[in-house]
Amino acid sequence: MENSKQERDEKLVELAKVQGDFEAQVLKGMLESEGIEVAIRTGVTPNILPFTVNGLGQVRLFVKESDLDAAKAVMRENEEREKDGELEDPEDPGNPDDAGSCN
Repeated sequence: MENSKQERDEKLVELAKVQGDFEAQVLKGMLESEGIEVAIRTGVTPNILPFTVNGLGQVRLFVKESDLDAAKAVMRENEEREKDGELEDPEDPGNPDDAGSCN
């Protein structure tokens, strides 16, 4: 089904600024899994400058204006889960007993 002209012309609004392409892609995937389309914009190609210095390498996420409230709610929910420890920390290998034995 083709999008209507109104949907195609809908204004994009900034949702968030993040540090680096990796974080932007994670958030984009999370939002898109909730049915929210996301556009990513950066001033510098992340492969050329994969870090942030005074805002260089900063990535901005945009959503349709009509999706802004829903996107903010998804972001808040994600932050609350992180704060409550429900999301796995990639730095924490977890309980080694859960991985099974290598004997």
